[in-house]
Amino acid sequence: MNRLQRYCSHATFYLLILILAAAVAGCSGKPKPPVQVKIQMKKYTIKPAEVHLKQGEVVEFEVTAIDVQHGFDVPDLNISESVQPGMPAKFAYKAERKGTFSIECGIICGPGHDDMRGKIIVE
Repeated sequence: MNRLQRYCSHATFYLLILILAAAVAGCSGKPKPPVQVKIQMKKYTIKPAEVHLKQGEVVEFEVTAIDVQHGFDVPDLNISESVQPGMPAKFAYKAERKGTFSIECGIICGPGHDDMRGKIIVE
């Protein structure tokens, strides 16, 4: 076996080892369960007013209206959910980009409606 053949043989062997190691590493980790976030909407508040998430997290939101119909809207994240009293809105979201995103009530719920705000902060 000449020098070039030995080099190619070793390179192929190490390449196969790397591919196998990557496959095993990818299969060994269990996916993380979604982070549970509960939010309450009530004339004219959103609680909690700030939700902190980590980039890449999958989140399951459960948004509850305490008194009247509200809209859980986060325009910059394309989230728009109607929330009826007694019927929580449940939906998943993956926090893909960092930033601070405004939560608004998307359904006029009275004179304090415009002050009904919150934030999602993705770090």
